[in-house]
Amino acid sequence: MFKPLLREPLLHFLVVGSFLFIILSNNDNASTKVNPQLVISEGKIQQLSAQFSKTQQREPSPEELEALINFQVREDLAFKQGSQMGLVDNDTIIKRRIQQKLEFMLNDSIASMEPSKEQLQHYLASHKDKFMITPVYSFKHIYINPQAHENSAVFIAQLQTQNLDDIYQKSGDSIMLNSDYYDMSTPQIERLFGQKFTNELDQLGLNQWQAPIKSGYGLHFVKIEKKTPQRIATFDEMEFEIKRDFRIDAQKEAIDTFYKELTTQYDVIIEKDLQ
Repeated sequence: MFKPLLREPLLHFLVVGSFLFIILSNNDNASTKVNPQLVISEGKIQQLSAQFSKTQQREPSPEELEALINFQVREDLAFKQGSQMGLVDNDTIIKRRIQQKLEFMLNDSIASMEPSKEQLQHYLASHKDKFMITPVYSFKHIYINPQAHENSAVFIAQLQTQNLDDIYQKSGDSIMLNSDYYDMSTPQIERLFGQKFTNELDQLGLNQWQAPIKSGYGLHFVKIEKKTPQRIATFDEMEFEIKRDFRIDAQKEAIDTFYKELTTQYDVIIEKDLQ
């Protein structure tokens, strides 16, 4: 019953006509108003052409470029009309996309900045905790695998009776680690031996063999020969990281300031049930 009716051209005309009437009737006194401009700029046309070339691996023909421009006109007209009709107001996806584009523009403007050396040095002085050079160690160790000994305590006691400086390279159990490490930072040590070993290493004194400490592998006699304490990095040592973090913080501050300024232009009402 309905299928023949749906194929009637007159019905299509009436439906489209009714839709246009609803849209245009929302625009009071349209005949007396100056039409707003919708501009497809030369830059936008070049962008459309470049996008076509990227996907099709060739330049668009004049007809294809004209079709791209017409599609862009329709897209812009539909968005403007949809915005006037309130279709954007409750569309979370569109809202979020516009928010992302605004914030991207702000971030991009900050990323293009080239901060002065004075600004970066002031940033370093104000954020010293972010730019610390971790302790650096040079040490020897002897590995003990508890599972390789019936009584590992007896084996440890036997080692302690000997001059470990003379035997450390050939004593202990086999493992794919060096016997000596030089100028190793704590992150490097942690990657090799684990966090527990690194934490215990920080508690040891210099130039004496210490009772075995634990790692993810087992136990280790350790002798620290040199330790450089944690310190604040110099500007030259971490210029790249300082500049990177300066820009990240500047971007966050710019976005916060943007929204604070926008908030002053609206009476923001949050309808919240406090019960």
